[in-house]
Amino acid sequence: MELRGKKVMVVGLAQTGVALARFCARRGAQVTVTDAKPAEKLSAQVAQLAQVGVTWELGGHVLASFTSADLVVVSPGVPDLAEMKAARAAGVPVWAEIELAFRFLHPEAVLLAITGTNGKSTTTALTGALCAQSGRPSFCGGNLGNMPLIDAVDHPANVAGGLIVAEVAAFMLEHCSTFRGKVGVLTNVTEDHLDRFGTMERYAEMKGRIWDWQRADDVAIANAADEWTMRETHGISSQLLTFDSRPGASVERGAFLSADRKEIVLRIPAAWGGDARASGALVEERYPTSDLVIIGNHNLENAMCAYLSARAVGLPAEVLRRGAAAYRPLPHRMELVGELDDILFYDDSKGTNVASVAASVRGFPRPLVLIAGGVDKGGSYQPMLEALAGQCKGMVLIGKAAPIIREAAAQHGVSYPVVDASDMHDAVRRAAALAATGDAVVLSPACSSYDMFQNFEHRGRVFREAVAAVGARSR
Repeated sequence: MELRGKKVMVVGLAQTGVALARFCARRGAQVTVTDAKPAEKLSAQVAQLAQVGVTWELGGHVLASFTSADLVVVSPGVPDLAEMKAARAAGVPVWAEIELAFRFLHPEAVLLAITGTNGKSTTTALTGALCAQSGRPSFCGGNLGNMPLIDAVDHPANVAGGLIVAEVAAFMLEHCSTFRGKVGVLTNVTEDHLDRFGTMERYAEMKGRIWDWQRADDVAIANAADEWTMRETHGISSQLLTFDSRPGASVERGAFLSADRKEIVLRIPAAWGGDARASGALVEERYPTSDLVIIGNHNLENAMCAYLSARAVGLPAEVLRRGAAAYRPLPHRMELVGELDDILFYDDSKGTNVASVAASVRGFPRPLVLIAGGVDKGGSYQPMLEALAGQCKGMVLIGKAAPIIREAAAQHGVSYPVVDASDMHDAVRRAAALAATGDAVVLSPACSSYDMFQNFEHRGRVFREAVAAVGARSR
């Protein structure tokens, strides 16, 4: 694809927008950067592009710049602006950052694309860790953190046989038209972002786009236990594998747990093991769950996705075991941050919706005291309360959602204490008092963070500080 001399509009000036502007300018495009925020709130980003040579349109958007562009490229999370709709009406392509990046990837590089409401970050990071153990050049990024997919274009992994692992969001897939992973994973679809997409049907459709442009020799990996996910598999062109962590579950092709839940069982094409004569035959492989340092049933599902993805692109079994043992959890995703008298403290601040928390606590290896609350998202807390049954020793509530969660707990008839806390330090003190030797204190809020904190990362950092303040040994 040729960008030289093209007028490219980059929408949104967060980290991905900066990377996009640099990428396009290096390839000779005439780049205009636009953001609704004023220049004084974007000083750091402006400084990063000071030597690049771009046109600035900050503090608002100029319609004519959109409609006269040759290409509009959208950063993740930017809403579908009226100016973007006008550009499409004028025949201007409007692409997500991942769509532009995909068009610059080597045709024989291997892209593994992962999405889902919950679990996609851990699945992406674990898959990346497995790929890194393979000895093949590898890249892991996308919506995951500080490496947008556009950075993969100039990365050593962008070669024939290179492995490129990318977390992608529904916001990104919304503005794609060719984006195709050799492997496409959809971990689950639960209620989220309805303020953007309006209905669950529309939201699930956006997630299902992970498979829309796949071909017959590509692989789709789907959650067999999730109705919304399985709806999106109807009519796909790629090879479907499913995973299922429910007790006693088995799948025809994919992954499930052994009866004692001590092994992840893969049932995969024998040809993935290099047997070209297999002709559709399946083989079973078993991987001890003890290889993993991440805990919880949801992380077993994430591992199933990662293992299937890695085997689908030719990584051998010994690489999977080595990579799993070497992997460490991402920050704020059920991260063990402290220990006091055999009470373990876990930071799961990324648990910003009810389904995420329910998945995190279901099958948790210790009794727990939950710290929850923040800004309520308008859904039911019933799935979380059901998952906590028989597992929870107490709940400590913070933030604006505290009375809503307390009322939900009362209506559910919980038998454990439910107490309020004034701030995170108070919450950790109260939770530690409710816990006993052999228990855990888990911050998994089921809410967004913006009433008391800057973001979920800030909330997690304050939790860690509060854990240290009660005398817990850092982990």
